[in-house]
Amino acid sequence: MITTRYKQAFNRLLDPVASVLIRLEVSPSAVTLGGLALVVASCTFLLVTRRVLVFCILVSGAALLDALDGAVARASGRVTKFGSYLDAMCDRYVEAVVVLSVAVVTGYWTLSMLALVGAMLISYAKARAAIEVPVSNLEWPDLMERTERDVLYILGLAASQLISIRPLGHDLFWWTLVILCVLIHATVIQRICRARQFIMNRRAA
Repeated sequence: MITTRYKQAFNRLLDPVASVLIRLEVSPSAVTLGGLALVVASCTFLLVTRRVLVFCILVSGAALLDALDGAVARASGRVTKFGSYLDAMCDRYVEAVVVLSVAVVTGYWTLSMLALVGAMLISYAKARAAIEVPVSNLEWPDLMERTERDVLYILGLAASQLISIRPLGHDLFWWTLVILCVLIHATVIQRICRARQFIMNRRAA
């Protein structure tokens, strides 16, 4: 919902940086792949050093490139269908690499896998509906889009390092994963219901 409501305002903030990259002749796809490379490097850093707070900062910085590639594409007039496809594919790799790396460090494998599977299904629910009937990205203002998932995940991970309280014997990141799993799979159900409505109405029309 954050992505849907505030995307245009956030994009305007990125325009000056996008202009610099355009002058340097950096392509949108290069920005996309650069963001993926930075995330992989950040995850490698986490696995080697176990420095969770530094990792949170690094990943948050790399996440800016996820939005920056679109800004570069729009400002340079290089918006393409393949660029959108590449961005979406890299997004799935980013989520998987981050969740798997953090699971290695924290040991929260079950909750991490439940969250990751749900995140992939959120994306797939829209993509699969688009095979059946025409749909628009603007028609999916659902609960836990990628921005919401990422923000809650990183905040919970960082909070677990800064705050030592352990409700019912579990740290704050464990509870963050529990909340994420519930909200993510609720969003999957929400998208299935929305897809059913689209498919039935538009096929009937």
